[in-house]
Amino acid sequence: MNERKPDLEEFEKLKKQPVILFHGFTGEQLNTLIDTLKHSPAFATNIIMATTTASSVNWRIKDLLNELSEERAALKGLNQKQQPD
Repeated sequence: MNERKPDLEEFEKLKKQPVILFHGFTGEQLNTLIDTLKHSPAFATNIIMATTTASSVNWRIKDLLNELSEERAALKGLNQKQQPD
């Protein structure tokens, strides 16, 4: 990760993004847990759910949240482009 000056506006935006970060689960456990969460009446669709990786587990949380937000925005953009008009 590159070092850069903290951006307070960026930090405030990240603080408002709900994230569930999973660590140490097997694939089967993770699938069961995510399926259960998604079918819960209290589940919010704007939650980012992610697992740690060998490299991300050592990142600062701010950098990880920023990366997850950027990935989500990119995926959202791809999904919108693939939608028929």
